[in-house]
Amino acid sequence: MDLTLTAVLPHLIYSFKSEAELVSAIEEVSEKFTRQRERITDYLRDPRLVAAYTAFYALTNIPKLREVLRWMPEAWVKELQSSTLIDLGAGPGTFSQAWTAAGVPRTVYQIEQSPLMREQALKLWSAFGTGALVQGPRWEWSVPNPKLLLFGHSANEMDVATAVRYIDAVDPDHVLFVEPGTKEFFPKMLELRAHLLKLGHRILFPCPLPTACPMDRSDDWCHQFIHVRQDPEVERLTQLARKDRKLLPLTVQAFSRTFSSENPRERVVRVHSETKFAHDWEVCRDNQLQRYQILKRDLTKTESKALGELRAGAAVVTEVLKETEQFTRVKLVTPNNL
Repeated sequence: MDLTLTAVLPHLIYSFKSEAELVSAIEEVSEKFTRQRERITDYLRDPRLVAAYTAFYALTNIPKLREVLRWMPEAWVKELQSSTLIDLGAGPGTFSQAWTAAGVPRTVYQIEQSPLMREQALKLWSAFGTGALVQGPRWEWSVPNPKLLLFGHSANEMDVATAVRYIDAVDPDHVLFVEPGTKEFFPKMLELRAHLLKLGHRILFPCPLPTACPMDRSDDWCHQFIHVRQDPEVERLTQLARKDRKLLPLTVQAFSRTFSSENPRERVVRVHSETKFAHDWEVCRDNQLQRYQILKRDLTKTESKALGELRAGAAVVTEVLKETEQFTRVKLVTPNNL
């Protein structure tokens, strides 16, 4: 069960006097994330802004993680139930809460440098957490295998060298990145992907093959979109703060050195504007980019509506009908993750 705003408010490290004060603080945090990124860590020193982040952004991350796990191989998610979770850059710990709500880890280690965030995470864990919790500003524990290292909106806030040092120090069996789906972050993700493949990890999502990424260029990036149904109280806050938290762009990549699966050969990486006659996608097929076209005349109205709602990140199975200079015209055989 997801945490609700009503349940969380009494356990924040700052008590908001009104809804208006909370909305104002949320807008202030958002400003630092979008327009003042050179000062992005300033909010970590302010109890009011840490509490606002927890009340808004952190609560929306719980249903986000649930949706991300639906993309993953089911057998892998089951294997993670016996893993120890290392939540790197844990913030207020809501990704940890999301994992324990799913019954995955028995013990959670939260690495978070901000004392205020650790204080906030401990308050939430004391109220809602299950199992054992260990906290610290650095990686300094001896933890039995298997280990799952989670970068939950944290890799984008550190340089590549720092992220690599954590990966090497933790020596995880599994790694999951759930990061903002931004053009700025993607080059960093490519470097971390290369490092993990070099260490012997297999990529479970999203790549068909562990070969070079075809989007390794300055004008493009691989990301996914996820639909999230928010709690009504959080949805009210999104409207008051004018922040869309329903359709979220994110960068998800999953790795394991102990689990392997046959990945989908075709994954949509960009949905182009729908025309009167066709659906138009850019697809990564066996790590090669192709422009797909599906004619609406070959679809029922229900099928066409479903394809109109498809977003980047969906895996599909197609049959090639015709090659043209502009498109590979295909027939959809089995849509996955629609």
